[in-house]
Amino acid sequence: MPNQEAGTDWRNDFKNLTPSEFFRKNKQMLGFTGKIRSLTIVFHELITNSFDAAEEAGILPEIDIELKRVDKEHYILRLKDNGPGIPEDYVMRVYCSMFAGSKFRNIQSRGQQGLGCSGCVLLSQMTTGKPAHVISCYKENGEIKGVKMKFQMDVKNNRGILMEREDYPAESTGVCIELQFKEVSYSLAEQGAFEYIRRTMIGNPHAKITFRDPSGHKYIFKRAADIVPVLPKEVLPHPKGVSADDIMTMAQNTDSRRYKSMLTSSLSRMSNKRVDEISELTGIDMNKRPKDLTFPEAEAIVQCFKKMKFMAPPTDGLIPIGSEQIEKGMKQILKPEFVTTITRKPVTYQGGVSFIIEAGLAYGGKSGRVVKEQRKSEIMRFANRVPLTFDAGSCAITEALKSIDWKRYGLKDLDNTPLTLFVNIISTQVPYLSTGKQSVSPEPEIVHEIRQSTMKLARKLQKHLRAKKAAKEKEKRSKVFEDYMPVIIEEAAKLGETGVPEYQEVLAKVTKRALAELLGEKVEEEVEEEELDAIIMEEVDERGNAVEEGNSSLDNFIEDDVDDGFED
Repeated sequence: MPNQEAGTDWRNDFKNLTPSEFFRKNKQMLGFTGKIRSLTIVFHELITNSFDAAEEAGILPEIDIELKRVDKEHYILRLKDNGPGIPEDYVMRVYCSMFAGSKFRNIQSRGQQGLGCSGCVLLSQMTTGKPAHVISCYKENGEIKGVKMKFQMDVKNNRGILMEREDYPAESTGVCIELQFKEVSYSLAEQGAFEYIRRTMIGNPHAKITFRDPSGHKYIFKRAADIVPVLPKEVLPHPKGVSADDIMTMAQNTDSRRYKSMLTSSLSRMSNKRVDEISELTGIDMNKRPKDLTFPEAEAIVQCFKKMKFMAPPTDGLIPIGSEQIEKGMKQILKPEFVTTITRKPVTYQGGVSFIIEAGLAYGGKSGRVVKEQRKSEIMRFANRVPLTFDAGSCAITEALKSIDWKRYGLKDLDNTPLTLFVNIISTQVPYLSTGKQSVSPEPEIVHEIRQSTMKLARKLQKHLRAKKAAKEKEKRSKVFEDYMPVIIEEAAKLGETGVPEYQEVLAKVTKRALAELLGEKVEEEVEEEELDAIIMEEVDERGNAVEEGNSSLDNFIEDDVDDGFED
């Protein structure tokens, strides 16, 4: 007989783990792996939460961050924002409860899992044992109230333990949080906290961030735009993007009394006519109560969805940054010689999830990253305005950009080119590869859109580089003309045994004309031709805006300056 006592003691060994306990043992699933990465993820979580809160309240975000070094790999982080604040009853729920928050909706949002702030508090407590300090100033019944709290996370029960509490004299709304961390490191490297802030400002030109680093140096990242982004709307799931389990969940939580009303109220692009078609194809009685829905019926409905044709999902729930705003952000931070941006039209992946790809390309100036005193190309990946600084190798954005043949666009050595490539994916359901939210799944539709948008920008850069090369050649020819023409005239006069004519005025006019062409300035006899060029540029400008004088890429057009045949 087997020894029963050697087996599992079910009464004593079988236990439940709270979310906090699970992530305490698996903090790498929150992105807390490595000393530099852990600190950068903390910055990411706290900044994105401040941005979301401010924008939802119609406030232009303004954040002050101070990072003090206590000892080697021991820091105190203090972040203050100007958002609407957090009501006292919700402060510890926000910072101490895993899977708790206001973002569990089908809506475009920087955060989606309810893990960010509480994950930061958990890491702080795990590495230092110190409590969190929070000051929250908020409006209640038209009056601004303030509270100062000190608390710790009760990991076993997934909640907060209040240690101290006092009223705080509030003048304006906002939140200030102070946390301590050990086993983390501040770095100016590409994946460090400073670079994260720099990239954040490109994707969020409406924000302002003031950062004081451990050395005491103060950086002020000013806002490049004064427009609060339009709030996205919550959108209903599309029939092409739901599973049988999703239908079962809808049936269990709906207030509708019939299958028909449940489907029309819970899914987009679903009409009574469509429901009647489903009933006819599946034989399911659509007047039954949703509570009586069986899993085989849900499977039959989903299979029917796959065979039917629906309108594309509504896109009013997707709010892109916008080409103009991206350009402002890139100019503010990178000071490039050339910049171009694009916002693509909404499309879907997996048949029913809408997304928008935005892209930007900056060349010259401070574009690219500095490696051993040389500027090299860099890729800035974003999802819903949030920089993705890690796991680049497995990301759809990296895969798409690396697959482009950059030599076709005049860039023979991409790695050693002062170039910044910006790509942002906007969606209510960004397909992240892990809970760390640092890498986008390489869905074929997403990769295709990134390639198309970037190749369109690359063709514009190609024209700029060709025009730049042509301008240098013109300058060289003009210099040769100016240096040698006087010699030729004087020698010709000697051969003709005649006096040297007054050539200075004519030469000055010719040189002036060449210089004007080089600088893109108007030459009187070519005014009409230049006006025609401007009209052409107005017609081809992707934003529909007139191009200012002197900025036309047609000024130095040469006959063989044609596209390489790539099509969108």
